Amino acid sequence: MSRKEKHIDLNESEQITLREGAKYHPKPEFREKCRALLLNQTGVTIKQIATHLDVNHNTVGTWINTWETAGIVGLNRKLGQGRNPILSVTNPRHIGHLDKAVDTHAQNVKAIQAELVKELNTPMSSDTVKRFLKK
Repeated sequence: MSRKEKHIDLNESEQITLREGAKYHPKPEFREKCRALLLNQTGVTIKQIATHLDVNHNTVGTWINTWETAGIVGLNRKLGQGRNPILSVTNPRHIGHLDKAVDTHAQNVKAIQAELVKELNTPMSSDTVKRFLKK
């Protein structure tokens, strides 16, 4: 037995806001949520939207419920969500070990990575070290 399909009603200003968010927001996840809400408003089912965006149908339902309770602000990622960084520019211990490793092994990312793994006892890829060095 299926549940009644849920569709949101958007006024003109909400549609414009979501279209602008879907086109110009810097975060791809935010753009995806805006597209999903616009599709839902046009009558596309939650399962069709989920299939189109390659996400779970419960996720799309959550986006719709969040829109109804919090509006556009609810579509932003909350603080504390996502993966914590392996290396942090605000951690003086990380900066100190990196400076020492760079002085010892200038221009050798693999050697810098190996030394950081040994000193910090934290596994990381050479790409992580490269991104950290760019910061």
